[in-house]
Amino acid sequence: MTFDMMIKQLDTINAKQRLASEVLPHGRNLRFQLERRELKKLSMYERIFDGYMKMRNVPYEAPLYNYVEKIVACANAYLDLFWPKSPFPHQADFASSVMPEMLGIVFSAVIGERGIPLDVSAETNLIIECAFSASDGGVLMSKNKRVDLAVVKRCQLDFNGNRTVVPVPLMSIECKTNLDKNMLSGIEQSVTDLKKTFPTCLYFVVSELSDFDVSKSNYASSGIDEIFILRRQKRGVVRNNPSARNAMDPELVFELAKRLQDSIDLMLKPRASLSDRMLNGKLIGRQ
Repeated sequence: MTFDMMIKQLDTINAKQRLASEVLPHGRNLRFQLERRELKKLSMYERIFDGYMKMRNVPYEAPLYNYVEKIVACANAYLDLFWPKSPFPHQADFASSVMPEMLGIVFSAVIGERGIPLDVSAETNLIIECAFSASDGGVLMSKNKRVDLAVVKRCQLDFNGNRTVVPVPLMSIECKTNLDKNMLSGIEQSVTDLKKTFPTCLYFVVSELSDFDVSKSNYASSGIDEIFILRRQKRGVVRNNPSARNAMDPELVFELAKRLQDSIDLMLKPRASLSDRMLNGKLIGRQ
């Protein structure tokens, strides 16, 4: 298979599945590598392309867990092609972009089943602070935070004659390969800022492996809703024995998909009037 044929097949499956490039960080990365057309590495790229297409060609079929189990199995097999040594430099973020794309594809399937106007976007900017000023006739000023993956509803904000599209997140995810305590410290501040603006947004940290001592810190006290370690394993174990690396667990990926389903159901649920909320004694009425 030639490089041009592989690139064409990528374009074809993206169009067929109606997945925007924002959902496919690894697909964009793979396309970039293919466009380099390194003939000496053609056989390697054919193996990589074949593994990637197996993940992309998993059809969505209910029940959701069966679909998740199949796509996670394909993602595990694909990632094994780059383990224990990847043919790409660390800076290329090649293998590390597989997991967020896998999650994005699963979330897109969940949204597609419900038929509602939500977007999945990888490496997207979310507003974490918003301020208004009377200077220059009235302006809106915002501070953004880039997140690895988000499910958003795009809403229009009209201010002083100007219309801005604001992505309001239902779910925001930080995706890591190896999660260490320094990463968590930065994430904790980001989630605090984000939830000031979007208090009902679910904020998850998802990593393949952990690289910190959970006994020394209480991360449950932060605004992070959950930390998922998909391989149920610490990095040190894998570093000492690469063959001992666990596969990513489909049950954890399914739990993420189920949390998205629950969040969508809550969003679609009609909110009771204040009078009705007074009767049940719960005035905020988010649940």
